[in-house]
Amino acid sequence: MENQAGVGAETVLVMLAFIALIPAAIASHKGKNFFLWWIYGVCFWLIALIHSLVMNPTAKKVEASSLADGGKKCPNCAEVVKYEAMVCRFCNYKF
Repeated sequence: MENQAGVGAETVLVMLAFIALIPAAIASHKGKNFFLWWIYGVCFWLIALIHSLVMNPTAKKVEASSLADGGKKCPNCAEVVKYEAMVCRFCNYKF
């Protein structure tokens, strides 16, 4: 069924499904579940987009990023410190 602009409801739903990939991809890069954010984006696209842009990454994602950037995990307190560190700044453990 087409409206006055000549765009069918099916076309609108397909377009909505594709643009919902944007907030889902952003949230996925911040450590969130892609599929749940895709559903959120389909239902509330603008709100999901803004929410995905302003939310902080998960702690696990931040830790993985720090380790990938050359950090190391303290064996005493499990905090990530710089690779060159000789003493942990959190618990004063000596490497």
